Parts: sequence; C-alpha cells; structure tokens
Amino acid sequence: MPKRKLRYRYRLPFFTGLVLGFELLFWFITWQFLRIFGVFSPDSAAERISFIAPNYVWWFLLLPLIVAVFYFQLYRRNQLVENIGSLKTLHTFLKPVYTKKVFWRYFFIRNAVVFAVFALMQPALGKKNVKGQSNGVEMIFAVDISNSMNTRDIKGGETRLEVAKRAMNQLVNQSTSSRVGLLIFAGNAYPQLPLTADKEAVKMYVDELNTNFISNQGTNIAAALEESSRFFSKQEAKKVLVLITDGEDHEGGMKEAYAAIRKKNIDVLILGIGTQEGGIVPRSDAPNSVSLKDDLGRSVISKVDLAMLEEISKKLKGKVMLSNDSFPNVSKLLTQINSTSASNTVNLDFKVKENRYQWPLSFAILSILILFFVESVPRSNKKTNNA
Repeated sequence: MPKRKLRYRYRLPFFTGLVLGFELLFWFITWQFLRIFGVFSPDSAAERISFIAPNYVWWFLLLPLIVAVFYFQLYRRNQLVENIGSLKTLHTFLKPVYTKKVFWRYFFIRNAVVFAVFALMQPALGKKNVKGQSNGVEMIFAVDISNSMNTRDIKGGETRLEVAKRAMNQLVNQSTSSRVGLLIFAGNAYPQLPLTADKEAVKMYVDELNTNFISNQGTNIAAALEESSRFFSKQEAKKVLVLITDGEDHEGGMKEAYAAIRKKNIDVLILGIGTQEGGIVPRSDAPNSVSLKDDLGRSVISKVDLAMLEEISKKLKGKVMLSNDSFPNVSKLLTQINSTSASNTVNLDFKVKENRYQWPLSFAILSILILFFVESVPRSNKKTNNA
C-alpha cells in the first residue's frame, strides 16, 4: 500500500501492543502497592489500606469494554480506507490519523474511569479522632439463642433468631443511643459485646449470632436480667434493656432479677418473636434439619408465652410487643428508646477510619482536565508521517 495512504489508517497491532503493555504495567504496580499496604493481608498489624465499599470493584469490567470500543472504531476507520481505492478521494474528505494520539486519548479516558472506581470503593488508610455529642442512652440487647429460636413459625419461613437479628440491626440504625452492648442467654447468660459507640461492630456481632454459642440449653430469662443489670456502666445515662426472646422460661428465679433491674432504674423493652400457635423445634438452623424429640419420641413444639412476657413487662413497668413478621415493626420500641430528655447528653471521643477517596478522585479529575486541554489545542497543519 502507498506510504501516503498509510497516513489515513490506524496501526492496530501498534495500538494493541501499547494498550496491553500499559495495562500489564499499571495493574502490576497497583497490585504491588496494595500488597505493601496490606490489602490482601487482613490480619496484618501494620498500617493497611481497606476499602469501605469494595463491591464497586465490579465496575472495573468497564475497562475491557472501553478497549473494545476503541478497537472497533479504529477497525471501522481502517475498513473505510480499504474500501476507498483512490488516494485523491481519501484526501478529499478524510484527514490523516495518528495512532499515538488515539492511544493517549484512551490513556486519559481509562484513567478517569479506573480512578473514579477506586474513589467509589472508598479506600481508607489510618484513623482520625472524631468528637461528637449524643443523648447518653445506653442500650443493651439480651438475646435468647436457645434451640427454640431456630423454630420456623415466622411468616416467610425464617427462623426466630434471623428475625431477631433483623430487628436488632434496625434498632441500632434508627435509635439515638450513644452506646450499645450485647448479651446472649440460653440456660445461662453471657456478655458478648461490651458497651461501645461503634455501631458497625455491634451489627457485625449481631449478624454472627447462632444457637451454637451456648451448649447449656434452656431459656433462663432471670439470668439474662441479672447479668444485664451488671452490664450497664455507672455513668449518668438513660439505660434501656431490650429483651428479645420467645418467652419460654424454664428456670424461674425472677424475683431477684426484678430487684436487680429496679435498683439500676433500667427501662425494659421486650420483643417476643414467634407465634402463640408455635412450631416444631429443629436441631439446628439448617432449613431441612430434623426436629428435637422429647423423652417419648415426640417432636418438641415451641410456643411464645405472651402471658409471661406481659407479666415481666408489668413487674418492671416496661413495654412488650410480639412479632411473627419477617420484618418486624419496631417503631413502638424506638419511640421508647428515643424519648430521652434532650439535656441528657454525653460527649463522645472516638476514632473512625480515614476515608481517602479524594486521592483517586483527584487523579480521575486531573485525567479529564488534561484530556480536555489536549483535545482543545489545535494541531499544526504541517504534514507529518503517520505515528
């Protein structure tokens, strides 16, 4: 083909080589950088980068799409040139092309996309001190994790414990409590998470709950109340205990438990999970788990004891609600938690992850600005060889 005609065609092998070479180099350097800062070593004690929204990593799939679009456009242009036989005709309505210029256009566009995705993933490096003020409400969840909480008498077929976890997360998200703690109970009661202002940590602990945490089975509500009374701090703050259970108490000893709660002036809110008609208690939370059997070989049936829950509420002047919905409406409980006096405030000083999304976002914006500047500068009319 005449050399002058080559000025109207893109060098596809050259463009492909530049793209592949650059991508290999870029992602190798990126991988080394992330490896040095512990992204692939979550247990590392050194300073490490983490991503707050890692799910946006799928947006990197836009990159091969961008490459494909560029390649297709260059291929179409070359096909057009091939179909036009006369060089004089080409000169009439087509301008010479420059492969390197197209590569730089690709370079800045892909950088804008790649660094924008990194910004969406919100890289966090280091921590910063945050000061704030909250209403001083301390809220502790006392959660029943006995085997009966695996019963699937909920609308939708979920276990009682799954619904309980959903209700707790909703209370954590929407309540004005400054600190939240978690206690679990079955035959005995055990602290699971001390009072903390880190609500993300609370939700993580809640999501991990299962009925295998305590081998001593039963439903010892009295132990849960007594242990909860010791779990609150000694600070002047409104104290709210959210008792979540199916209400089948098997241990007794409630008199001492009532006294412990009254002594600390703790507000008690009770959320009963399940139905009064009840359901078969499975051996585990697996969907097709076989049922527990009593001494006579019959399947164990668990029914919510609403009367007992109302009795506890009456003795402690609290509130009680029963739910068998997959998404329980906890607005009644939220009203009680959030009704604290505005003057009952505490100062908070805690550390949060330092979001560094500004760094990759700056590179993305800079790439767009450079591309705009380069594309805006008029090119010299001086004839040059194809590049």
